Amino acid sequence: MSTTSGRDRLERRSLPILMTLRRVPQWVLFLAVLGCVVGGLLLTGPLAGALLGVVAVFLGWLLLLAWPRLTHGQRLLRGLSIAVIAGSAIWRVLG
Repeated sequence: MSTTSGRDRLERRSLPILMTLRRVPQWVLFLAVLGCVVGGLLLTGPLAGALLGVVAVFLGWLLLLAWPRLTHGQRLLRGLSIAVIAGSAIWRVLG
């Protein structure tokens, strides 16, 4: 019987997406994330929350993939950054 861990499944399912992101020029991905952050901060309401939520989910996914290679300090700072963005997204939706 073969058991596959959740990490293995996550990495296997993420590989096609990561390969696609590698083919996209870095500046395109940077501008997309920057656009979502700026739009989320300048707009109000559910759209702003959705934009910031997309960024928080994307960064959280990258954090999960990088987790084994990060030091405790790096994990803490990246996790706090994601928490701030997610909190801002919730604030925008509810406020």
